[in-house]
Amino acid sequence: MRISAVVLLTLAASALQAQTPAPRWELGRNPIDPNLKAGSIEVRDGTVTLDGTNTFSLPAHLLGKQNDYTIEFEIKRPADAKSGCGFVMFSNTDDAKEAGIKYAYYPPEYNCGLISKNGHMTVEQRGLLNDTFNKITLVVKDQQLMQFRNGLLLAVTDTVTPSSLPLTFGGALDMRRPPQRYELRAIKIYDQAIFPTGFDQSVERMRHTSGDQYTLQRVEIKDSTLPRILVVGDSISMGYRGYITKHFKGRAYVDYWVGSGCCWYGKSLKEKDSTVARAWKGVLSNGPYDVVSWNAMTLHWWSPKQSNRCPQESLASCATEAVEYLKQIAPKTKFIWIRCTPIRSNLEDGTPTFDNADNARM
Repeated sequence: MRISAVVLLTLAASALQAQTPAPRWELGRNPIDPNLKAGSIEVRDGTVTLDGTNTFSLPAHLLGKQNDYTIEFEIKRPADAKSGCGFVMFSNTDDAKEAGIKYAYYPPEYNCGLISKNGHMTVEQRGLLNDTFNKITLVVKDQQLMQFRNGLLLAVTDTVTPSSLPLTFGGALDMRRPPQRYELRAIKIYDQAIFPTGFDQSVERMRHTSGDQYTLQRVEIKDSTLPRILVVGDSISMGYRGYITKHFKGRAYVDYWVGSGCCWYGKSLKEKDSTVARAWKGVLSNGPYDVVSWNAMTLHWWSPKQSNRCPQESLASCATEAVEYLKQIAPKTKFIWIRCTPIRSNLEDGTPTFDNADNARM
């Protein structure tokens, strides 16, 4: 007996549908509770527009026990988007209990998505959106978060503490700047971890972790007998950190504290409740580390555009206090000081050079 192509396609579609669980809540299919709206919220053709002045919330129980869940939506920024007010895509952050997630976006020129977990900024993703719809998927599996854009994995974090607060879409980060309109559609909430098609969960990936005044990337430890290395550097170190990992593969684990490290601004570590001291203490608590390679963030200290970060008159005292503090809180760790990161610039003909005003100051 022959089976027609139509029947085969129907059976295949039914099988695929059976494998994909139905969302607990879906925009356009499930209503928005009028009591959980603020400002004007309208759903037109399956799309809702948020501009920083309006929000809607969904009950926390839609995420289940919050060990495994998925938040999925498509978002488009305005074609004429300009630098302005930051926008909260969604949040259930409970700062008091250090729980939940906040996913925010800043428009161009920054064009950046920021993920905070447990009340601490954890992931910074530049070039996140454009003026076409992008599919954003955030999957929590075993309380660890994975961030996808159009099916591509962008970042992985460590544990997200469950939040009892509702999941709120919309809101402004700074209303002193002009708000802008963002279109969201295809919002789906699952109480299961639903990964994009083709995603390989078995591949090892570094995890973003964060705490008071810091965020770093950690490797998963599988052999506790291997030594551990922490590389602390400015943003330029993102260009060479992969070579360090490759060099020590199978011989040592390498974590990275990348960015400005911590904001000095000429402040003393001896100040009461020093943010710099809190940052170092939090970062080193992810160890113990056998070796710390510390690039002193000279790009940010000495750049003419950011000369206020560590005035020359306070550099020596700040560095001395840092060394004393690190010896105190990590006496068994070996620290390697890297004096500076050379800054590359280009001549008029495009030839790269290190002979520039920034390097002359170092």
